[in-house]
Amino acid sequence: MGDVGQTVPVPGFAVVDLETTGFSPRLGDRVAEVAVVLVDDAGRVEDEWSTLVNPERDLGPQHVHGIAAADVALAPTFDRVAPALLRLLAGRVLVAHNAAFDTRFLRAEIGRAGIAAAIDPVACLCTQQLASRYLTGSRALAACCAAVGVVHDGVHSALGDARATAGLLGYYLDVASDDECWAVARAAADGVRWSLPAVLPGAEPVLRGASRARGHWLAALADPPAVPDPSPPGAPGADARRDVSTYLRLLDEALLDRYVSHAERAALLAEARHAGLDRATVEALHRDYLAALARAELDALDGTTATGDRDDGAALRDDPALHEVAGQLGLDADDVAGAVEAALGTRLVDAVADVGAPGTAAPGAAALGATVPARPAFVLAAGDEVVLTGSMSRTREAWERDVRAAGLSPWPYVTRRTRLLVAADPDSLSTKARTARRYGVPVVTEAAFERLLAVSGARAA
Repeated sequence: MGDVGQTVPVPGFAVVDLETTGFSPRLGDRVAEVAVVLVDDAGRVEDEWSTLVNPERDLGPQHVHGIAAADVALAPTFDRVAPALLRLLAGRVLVAHNAAFDTRFLRAEIGRAGIAAAIDPVACLCTQQLASRYLTGSRALAACCAAVGVVHDGVHSALGDARATAGLLGYYLDVASDDECWAVARAAADGVRWSLPAVLPGAEPVLRGASRARGHWLAALADPPAVPDPSPPGAPGADARRDVSTYLRLLDEALLDRYVSHAERAALLAEARHAGLDRATVEALHRDYLAALARAELDALDGTTATGDRDDGAALRDDPALHEVAGQLGLDADDVAGAVEAALGTRLVDAVADVGAPGTAAPGAAALGATVPARPAFVLAAGDEVVLTGSMSRTREAWERDVRAAGLSPWPYVTRRTRLLVAADPDSLSTKARTARRYGVPVVTEAAFERLLAVSGARAA
């Protein structure tokens, strides 16, 4: 294992903050975000650095730290982050608010990465502990910052909290520059020498919102199709012979919860490339799918609402569900209006012809001339096994009570018999979510699960 060089001590401080999946690395919690703000001996900020970290598990209390699984799926794992992080820390006094928490996770992650880089507690300072010397009142970071006039933006983001801690450190250095704690910590940090092994190549930082910053997932199909159509150019029905049934099936499953997750996007893109579909063709499929969805909504209105003077078209054009699905498909409000008009036209033609068919053409059939038997609606049946994963908006016990009340069976882990996985984040990286995707088990949000319970005739409390 080759060395990437000895670390060189740099005077000053490295203010660190972590966002984690929980409170205990011993129980399997991991780092999900790390930030470092470099501060000189006078308390002036020199530089800052941060990145999300792929924890290779579920993200825990996302309502607290606000990190999206779709973003960390694009982030490097800690072993790839470690070399850059440790170079920033080397020779500097490590500072954190509640340093015992942050250093406990750093030691666990560094050890897991197989790097021999000890963190000397003498070379660390805790702004929370120092608050008892220089401040009165609460020692929480927000309270300390408010007491001394330090701006604290981005609460519960690693960089936001690290910046606030750096500002608090600057205040301490200003009011107590002669405190011996600074000299003791500097002397200990000056003795730090790490030889960092080249375990894996370094990685570019990934920030929050990375999955959105890349634009709509269909942008990946901007290039020509990877698999050319085997028919000669211009041959009659060449496009019609493309098999789009698998793509449409994957799309239908992905939209069960009206959200196309990171894993589902990858599967759809892979299938589109395999079928030789470019972006324009996929968008045509999506418009047809949206029109079929609008027609299904019209049929539901026909079955539940008296006709009278109602304006089904206006109601559907403003339907949030249709707009939500359109956004996931890379379409806009004009596409929703077009889908509604197409659905109204189809209903009119059917009414004139007075024809009722046992099945319907699958969404996308108009685009490529393909027909696929309509799949039955996804309905939960008595005894179906349902698995929950992630830190959800309600307690696990409350959800399990509702699952049992619906005649379903809550199950602790995913098997091939599992009917549905309900996830706090549909992009979850948990073991349950990874297993569900491998077995082809649908992964849906809590909101989607509530809708499925209603459709299945069950009722959540």
